[in-house]
Amino acid sequence: MLGAQVAKIYLILITLWAWSLVRAGSKIMKKIFLIVSMVLFASTAWAAPFLVCDPQSGVTHYKVTGPAWVVSPVIAQPDGSVKMDVAESMVGVNALSVAACISDAIWGERCSITIPFSFTRPAPPVTTSNIRLLP
Repeated sequence: MLGAQVAKIYLILITLWAWSLVRAGSKIMKKIFLIVSMVLFASTAWAAPFLVCDPQSGVTHYKVTGPAWVVSPVIAQPDGSVKMDVAESMVGVNALSVAACISDAIWGERCSITIPFSFTRPAPPVTTSNIRLLP
């Protein structure tokens, strides 16, 4: 999995390459570039909320406990941080407990104390009423 920074660098490089083609290309190439650019930049708005933390040296995974939607363990990012998708969380207050763990062949699994974390997922908007056309 590519990190967010590496993905942004690739996006910039692809954009610069495509722009060089557009400058030398036809109107069709310009239209293709415009459409691809809009799709790539709009896709960043679809990102889900993530539970994250600062980098932790040597951490291999995180144990997360909480409601039924929680998937545990969460494999640590290359820098030892956590990035857990919480898009499946329930509406209302969600309480989690997170522990950073190190696992190796000699000592086995060793985990920190659990840290409580809670967040509130807002409810979807209420349905509209009295929709009509005005002349």
